[in-house]
Amino acid sequence: METDKRNSRIMKASAVILTLALLIGIASSCSKKQTQDEEITRGTNTIAAPENQGENNIFGEEFPDDVTSAPASTQTTAGSTAAASTTTKKAAAGKGTTAKPSVTVTNPQANQQINEAVENGNSGGFDAAALAEFVNVMGYDYDPAQGIFYTSMDNWQRQGNFVSHYDTAASYFNMNYRTVRIDFGQTDGMDWRIQLWKGLYGPFGGCEIGVYNKDPVENEMLYHCTDDDHLLYMESALYLNKADYEAGRVFFTREWQAHWWLTGFKLRIVDPAKLVMTMRLRMRSAAMANQFEEGLLNAGFLKGDAKTQYDTYRRSLNDFYILWDDIGEMNYIAQRS
Repeated sequence: METDKRNSRIMKASAVILTLALLIGIASSCSKKQTQDEEITRGTNTIAAPENQGENNIFGEEFPDDVTSAPASTQTTAGSTAAASTTTKKAAAGKGTTAKPSVTVTNPQANQQINEAVENGNSGGFDAAALAEFVNVMGYDYDPAQGIFYTSMDNWQRQGNFVSHYDTAASYFNMNYRTVRIDFGQTDGMDWRIQLWKGLYGPFGGCEIGVYNKDPVENEMLYHCTDDDHLLYMESALYLNKADYEAGRVFFTREWQAHWWLTGFKLRIVDPAKLVMTMRLRMRSAAMANQFEEGLLNAGFLKGDAKTQYDTYRRSLNDFYILWDDIGEMNYIAQRS
């Protein structure tokens, strides 16, 4: 038994070391293109379009003017995937043989977007080779309907689990973001942490929701990425700023699904301090919901309508709707303009 525990710790430590080593490799290949104002976090499998497990409904039934009511030009639906795919293929074909992509990733549509971002000056100073290397190493999947990269269920980072030191190190790898940790428990004999991130990940603007737990007797710091038996249903939407949020101009959404790490990253330089994120999370029981609500309050969120009041949450049975703006901390020191 003691040998098994020792081997388990060695495997987890190895995964953490591998994660940091890969990030160092990517950062070193891209650093010559970056400035001090641009700063990055985590991703994973072969790139493939995600399965749509339900309509985007970030505010639920009680909010009829939610993200699905935004202007048609800003909405994303499952049916638009095929149209986006066709458009991308036509665009690629229209360039002719002289516009052969300089690099490739697994998904040709993702490859096309990478090259177009570089050609249009929207890559944050990264060249196509560096971007492709980053996507391949992190193992991002790709949603052609919205043009977003995201992490799959069983990406390799899942073996690395999570310690708070990752956030401390992230700014050294071109990751600038705001984050907040919501700690609560015990539920199912474990302490829980739901951590939120939104910010600039190299040339990507993005957001994350991570679900972690730990045995309070086993350790004090290391949180495990939750296993398949304890996934939470959740969804999210990201807006570039308050004006976009109030106008219904969504940057991208992640659809309602069971996950442990719901992420989205889109090629665009963003201001981490201005991003607005909405989300919905479903707890596994009423007892867990009560504990999570206490964790939200301890983290600085207030009870409100979660629609017009920033940094508030609204509870409906075991579901929580959250409008996140300014709660939490930056993992970097913002530059004065």
